[in-house]
Amino acid sequence: MHRFGWTPLLLVAACGETTDDRPLELDYLTQAIFAPSCGATQCHSSFKQAKNYVFDTPERARKTLVDEGMINFNSTDYDPDNPNQSRLIVWITEIDPEGAGIGRMPFDAPLPNKDVLLLKEWITAQAPGAQCNPASFMGHACNNKEVVECNADWTFGARIQLCSGDCVGGMCR
Repeated sequence: MHRFGWTPLLLVAACGETTDDRPLELDYLTQAIFAPSCGATQCHSSFKQAKNYVFDTPERARKTLVDEGMINFNSTDYDPDNPNQSRLIVWITEIDPEGAGIGRMPFDAPLPNKDVLLLKEWITAQAPGAQCNPASFMGHACNNKEVVECNADWTFGARIQLCSGDCVGGMCR
């Protein structure tokens, strides 16, 4: 035992731990990541609404993520299979996302890697809480090649139809 009451070997082992047991829930992600990092007063807050994106409450974050296509569940661009290509992850990781000339977000400082990894894991888990807008597409949504109901809590509901081709905008093509 070290004179300060801890063993250096144990401290090193604890630092190398990579398990992230934070919840994959939109309410938590808004409180822990979106609101403090993106929903600041001068950026994507209910007050400023830069580019009409708002991330300071779960309701507004959900609407921004779904309605602005920050996460996509169409079969032509199904983000859970490749979260690195979701617009959300592109905007928070690339230097010049989508060639917009604006710069990576958040503009003032990058998100910690552990937060980016948690968001990717959330998208891979089909972004619970931000899957579809029940007021869009007659309450229907795409979940890859399935047309599904969109529940009032913005989550996927029952399957309506399995598409033989692509599912886009809550309809089979």
